[in-house]
Amino acid sequence: MAKYSLETRKKAVDKYKKTDYKVAVCKEFNISRVTLDAWIKLEEHTGSLQHASGKKRGAPSHIKDFEAFKIFINKQKFKNISDLIPLFEEEFGYKVSYAVLVKAIHLLGLRRRAGRFYA
Repeated sequence: MAKYSLETRKKAVDKYKKTDYKVAVCKEFNISRVTLDAWIKLEEHTGSLQHASGKKRGAPSHIKDFEAFKIFINKQKFKNISDLIPLFEEEFGYKVSYAVLVKAIHLLGLRRRAGRFYA
């Protein structure tokens, strides 16, 4: 999907307001009718053509309370980091990705030796 500058959006919507002819505006700015309609609707609802920053979805990119995480890790005995995911979610009440856990475990200086538990 192409990103258009705020200036381009303003020019296109202003041109539409002057001419009230969407097809001509779309041809002039080389945009689709759906795009122009979305910009018009956005300006009507928000009064601006700036897109609101969307809420971040998915697992957080970090652990919210690292001190509590240290205590949690010291209580657990595990061979695989993937075993921690459901335990973490149960303990802390939010989801976290495998990659976040790997990074946190390594920040704590824990390494796995072949066939042994982390220590």
